[in-house]
Amino acid sequence: MITMPNDANFDDILESMKSVMKCSGRVYMHFAKATIERFGREGEMTVRHGLRAYGLFRGLEMRAAHHAMGREINMETLLRCWDNASTYVIKDDTEDNGTYEPTYVRFDVNYCAAAEAWKDAEFFQWGHVYCDEFHQAAASSYHPDGNVVIPQNLMKGDDHCHFQWIMPPEAEALELGAPSELGKKLAKDYQPSSDLEEAWLSLKRTTRLIGGQYFTLAKALIERHGDGGREVIAEALTEWGRERGALLRKAHEEAGIDISLESFIRHHDLPLTLVCDTREVEASPGHLVAEIGYTPQDDGWADNNVQDLGTLWYEVAYPAMVAAYLPGATATWTSLFARGDAVSRLEMTAPG
Repeated sequence: MITMPNDANFDDILESMKSVMKCSGRVYMHFAKATIERFGREGEMTVRHGLRAYGLFRGLEMRAAHHAMGREINMETLLRCWDNASTYVIKDDTEDNGTYEPTYVRFDVNYCAAAEAWKDAEFFQWGHVYCDEFHQAAASSYHPDGNVVIPQNLMKGDDHCHFQWIMPPEAEALELGAPSELGKKLAKDYQPSSDLEEAWLSLKRTTRLIGGQYFTLAKALIERHGDGGREVIAEALTEWGRERGALLRKAHEEAGIDISLESFIRHHDLPLTLVCDTREVEASPGHLVAEIGYTPQDDGWADNNVQDLGTLWYEVAYPAMVAAYLPGATATWTSLFARGDAVSRLEMTAPG
């Protein structure tokens, strides 16, 4: 299991949180666009089904983890132990200005990394759909009486989002029995031993979720559209990879980082060096091979028996990303997790 690097620091972790959440927002954006473009109104329904499945996935995982921690399953626990780094980033605002009670939680969100990415792409309507569909599915799967109201939303042109998480005061306590093995495993990522580890664990959980968002959207496409849905998955992953590569190159240029295969790994948009087991095993001018062992997203795919979709993620998105980051470069990802091996390999070759 991965542990926090000795050189981890708050600034790098916080920046990585924002990067991962923007990447996640763009996963959804590209899947929604490709799905609706291909299937029209039926595609709109598929996007909504995928978002509800994503909310179900997260609500049930949080409930299992919180139950294993011995916490009461209510709205206060849900938001104080939220899985995504979004609440960590705004923690000071919500703790100072929010209300936290077992059946009623309210707070404002003035910064949202995903909303920033969606605004840049003018992805307002379906960004709003995301907020409505996902959050309600997460609340009601966490507790059957859980609800969320979002009367103000950044994707509707408001200057902040306003959340109210509610459940009836008379709601019965859930009888969940003994904690599951999955719950006990996930619970460890909510129990830091220091402030720095709290931030690092939040980043680790968020990285798991980008894989969860992908596989729930992908499964909805396959279940509703069969082979046509599989084609859309590949289209969305390709466009997402291209955009990631172009944005990563722009970020490196602005930061004065050399555009190289080494920089692609060492200054990646996902935290390969913070919460993943990554090693550069072969390096020569214009050629780099990296081995990637444990990653949070691979762990989530294994827990949900969707390693085949994880393999597709890597094999389609990464060649597109590398080519956009360094035009003319090629990449091959050999994902071995589905075969029971503990390592995948990313082999990249620069042009010339």
